[in-house]
Amino acid sequence: MGSLPKWEIQAYFLVWIGATIYGLLRVLITSSNVTQRVMDGLDLGTWPLGKYKDNGDTEWTLWIHIFGPQVLLGLVGHFAVARICDLPFLGLLRHRFHACAVYTAAFLYYVIGLQVVAVLMFHTVIMYVIARSRVTWFCWLYGLMVFEGLTFEPFRTLQLGDHRDQPYYMPHVTSVTMVTSIMRLISLGLDLCEKEEERKNPGEKKKKEKAGQREEPSLFESLAYIFYMPTFFLGPLMTFEDFKQQIRQGQRACGVADLWDFLVSCARYACWGLLLEFIYHHFFIHMLQRTFFLFQSLDMWTLGAIGFLQCQCFQVKYTVLYGLAGTFARADGIVTPGTPKLIAVIYAFGDMWKNFDKGLHQWMLRHVYIPLGGSRRGLSRQILSSFAPFLVLAVRGGGDISIIVWAAANWVGVVVEALARTAARTLYVMGLKKKYALSDASDRRLAALFHGCLLAPAFISMLVFLGGVNVGWIYALKTYVIGFPVATLVTTLFMYCRVQGIMELEGWENGDSKKTTKPKTHKKE
Repeated sequence: MGSLPKWEIQAYFLVWIGATIYGLLRVLITSSNVTQRVMDGLDLGTWPLGKYKDNGDTEWTLWIHIFGPQVLLGLVGHFAVARICDLPFLGLLRHRFHACAVYTAAFLYYVIGLQVVAVLMFHTVIMYVIARSRVTWFCWLYGLMVFEGLTFEPFRTLQLGDHRDQPYYMPHVTSVTMVTSIMRLISLGLDLCEKEEERKNPGEKKKKEKAGQREEPSLFESLAYIFYMPTFFLGPLMTFEDFKQQIRQGQRACGVADLWDFLVSCARYACWGLLLEFIYHHFFIHMLQRTFFLFQSLDMWTLGAIGFLQCQCFQVKYTVLYGLAGTFARADGIVTPGTPKLIAVIYAFGDMWKNFDKGLHQWMLRHVYIPLGGSRRGLSRQILSSFAPFLVLAVRGGGDISIIVWAAANWVGVVVEALARTAARTLYVMGLKKKYALSDASDRRLAALFHGCLLAPAFISMLVFLGGVNVGWIYALKTYVIGFPVATLVTTLFMYCRVQGIMELEGWENGDSKKTTKPKTHKKE
C-alpha cells in the first residue's frame, strides 16, 4: 500500500477515534439515564465496579459465574493430575494424556452425568471404526447425523439426557459441549481416513518410517483427544492431527519457568475478564437491545456504539475463555490456536472470519476448504469451496435463522472480496491504472473505499449473529433506508477513515517487524 500525507493520516485517526469516543459517551449517558426504566434487565453490581450490571450476556454469566467455578475446579484438577504424572519417580510421563482423559471422564460423570460420557465414548469408538473404511463421506455423514440428532426428539434426549431433575443451565452446557465434541469427532474420523490411506500406500509408509513417525493412531489417543479437559467445553478447536503430533513429540515435565508463565498468563486473562465486567457495569448494551421500544428510538451514534461495544465484548469474552484454556494446555506442552484478534482492527470479511476463531478456521481449511479445491483450481472452484464452510456452520448452529443469515452474508462478502482481488489483477484493470497514472496512494484510497463500503454490512451481519435478525434489521433500516442518504454517507465516511487507520497501523506493524528482523550474516570462505 502507498503512503499518504501526514495530515491526511492524522485526519483519518481523528475522525475514527473521535467518533468512537463520542459514541461510547452516548452509550454511557443513555445507560445512566434509563437505569430506573429497565431495572428488570439489570442485576446488582459488584463493588467497586458499579452499582448495577447488565445481565444480558447469558453465555458470560453461565461460563464464568454459574457453571464457571465447576469448570475451573475441573481444570485445576486436570493440572494437578498432569503434574503428578510429571514426577520422575512415578514414570508416568508417557501416559500423562491417558491419565488426564480418565480424569476428564470421571469429572464429567460427576458434573454432567454418565449418559453424556457414555455417548461420547460410543461415538468415538464408532467413528474410529468407520475411519477404517477410508470413506471420507461416511465420516461426514455420521458426524452430520449426530449433529442433526441434537435437534430432534427422542435423539436429543438419548444423547444429552433428561435434565428435568438437574439445574436449569445444564441443557445448554451439555448441548454446547456436544456440538464442540462432534466437531472433534469429525476431525478424528477425517484424519484417521487420511492416515489409513497413507498406511495402504507402501511409499508413504516407508517415508513415515524413515522419519521415525508412528503411523497408527490408537483408540487411546482418540479418546485422549476427545476428552482433553482444557479444550473440552468451549474450545478452542484443534484438529486431531495437530493434537496427535504434539502429544507424540518428546513430552517433558512442566518446569519452574513454565509454572511462572502459567501464573502470569492466568493473571493476564483475569485482567481481561475484569475489563469485561467493568464494561457490563457501566454500558448496558444488552439491556438496551432487549428493550425493543427503547432500542428503536436511539439515534445512529448510540446505535453504532452499542454495536461496536457488543462486537468488542464478544471478542474479549472469547479471549478470556480461549486464553485460559490455552494456558492450561500449554502447561501440558500443547499449543492451542491463538486468541481472537481485536475486531476493532479488522476491516475485511476474510480477515474477520479468519482471525476471530482461529481454531475453527484451521479446522475448516483442513477438512472442508482445501479438500474441495481451495483457491488453486480457479475462481469458480474457490467460490464453491468457500461456500461449504459456511454451510457446515449453519448445520452446526442447528439451522438457527440468525446463524444462516450471518453465514450467507459472510460468504457473499468473502466472494465479493475474492472477485475484487481477481479483477484487480486483470490486464484490463492494470491497463486502466497505467492509462490514468494511478499512484500507490490513490490505489490505497480506492481499496479503503471498497472495504469501507463493505464494512458496515459486515458489522450488521455480526450483530445479526449476536443479537438476532430483528436487531440487524433495525441497523440496516436506520443505515440504508430511514437514514438515507445522511446516515449512509456518514457511516461510509466513518468506515473509510477506520479502514485507512487500520491500514496505517498494519504498515507500522510491518515496518517494525522488518526493523527487528536481523539480517543474515555470511561467513567469508
